[in-house]
Amino acid sequence: MRKSIIFLLAILTGIQVFAQNTNVVTAYMSLGYYQKDKDIPSLNKAREYIDMASVHENTSQKPKTWYYRGNIYLSMHESKDPSFAAQKNEFLKQAAESYEKVYNLDPKYEFAKESYEKALIAYRNLGIISFNEKNYPAALAFFEKVVEMTEKSGNVDKDAVQNSAATAMYAGNFDKAILHYNRMIATNADTTGMLYGQLYKAHIAKGDSATALSTLQAGRAKFPNNQSLLTENLNYLFKKKQNAEAESLLKLAIQNDPTNHTLYLAAGSTYESLGRMDEAVASYKKAIELKPDAWQAYFNLGAYYNNEGKKLQDIANNEKDNKKYDLGIKKADEQLQLALANLEKAKDIIPADSPDRMDLLKALKQLYVRLNMTDKFEAIKKEIEP
Repeated sequence: MRKSIIFLLAILTGIQVFAQNTNVVTAYMSLGYYQKDKDIPSLNKAREYIDMASVHENTSQKPKTWYYRGNIYLSMHESKDPSFAAQKNEFLKQAAESYEKVYNLDPKYEFAKESYEKALIAYRNLGIISFNEKNYPAALAFFEKVVEMTEKSGNVDKDAVQNSAATAMYAGNFDKAILHYNRMIATNADTTGMLYGQLYKAHIAKGDSATALSTLQAGRAKFPNNQSLLTENLNYLFKKKQNAEAESLLKLAIQNDPTNHTLYLAAGSTYESLGRMDEAVASYKKAIELKPDAWQAYFNLGAYYNNEGKKLQDIANNEKDNKKYDLGIKKADEQLQLALANLEKAKDIIPADSPDRMDLLKALKQLYVRLNMTDKFEAIKKEIEP
C-alpha cells in the first residue's frame, strides 16, 4: 500500500510539471499567432500563460520561460494597439528584467547572448525615456543597471557610467554622481578636464567645499589650460573674496580666450576690489568693445564715474576759493556726465527682469536731480513708482 501511495504522488507531480510546461508552450504558440496575424487576444493569452509559468517553481528557473516572457512583453511594448499605450514603459521594463534573468540563470543557454544584448538595449532606452520625462531617479536606476550588467561581463559600458553620473546630478544624488565621475577619472576616461569640472560641481552641491577645491586643483594640475576649470577656479576665489589670488588666473584665462567679454567683466570687478581703477575701467571698456550690449560693463562704468563725480563734488564743496570751487564742480559734472551716458546706455539694454534694474533706475534718478534734468527725473520716477 505504501508503495502505491508513493507511486501515485509521483504521477501527480509529473502531471503538475507537464501542466506548467504546457503553459510555456501555450504562451509560445500564442505569441506565434500574434506575430502572424497581429491578433491582440493571442498576445494577451501569451502574457497570461507565461506569467503563470514564471511564478511556478517548476518553470520559474528555466531560461526558456524568461526568454519567451521577454519576447512577449517586448511585443506588447512595440505594439501600437491603444489598449497597451498606458503601459508601454512598464512592458519594456518587464521585457528587460526577463531578458536579464535569462542570462543570469544560464549564460550558456542558446539565447543567453541575445537576451543579454536585448536587456542592455531595453535598460538604455528606459533610461533615456525616463530622463526625457524628467524622472531622473528612475533614469539613474536604469543607466546603473547597464553599468551593473556590463561590469559583470567584464566590459563596463563607459557611456552608461557617464549617463549615470550626469543623471545623478539632475536627480540631486550627488553621492552617486561623485561615485561615477571618480570611476571615469580612475579609468583615464577624462582627456580634457571636463570630468574634474563636473566632479567639482558635485562636491560643491553636496556642500563639501574642501574636497571640491582639492578636486579643482587636481584637475588644473593635469589640465592647466582647461578654460572651464579655470573659470570654476575663478568663481570659487571670487566667492571666497580672494581677489588677489584670482588675478593671475584671470590673466591666464584671458590669454586662453581673449574674445570672452565675461572675463574682462570679471577682471574689472577684481581690479575694482583691489583699488586699481584705471585697470578696472580699461577692462570694462574692453568688455564693451567685444560685446557692445554688455550692459553690466556700462553699469559698472556708470557707477564708477558717478562715485568719482560725488567725490569731486564733496571736495569742491569744501573749497573757500570761488574759482577753485567752480573748477571743482566743473570736473565733478564731467564725471557725472560720463556716469549718465553709461547708465542710460545700460538702461536701454538691461533685461526687464534683471534684479539689478531697480538699482540702475535709482542711480539715474539721483543723477537727474543733480544735473537738473527735470523731465527725465519725472519720467524715471513714474517708472520706479508706477
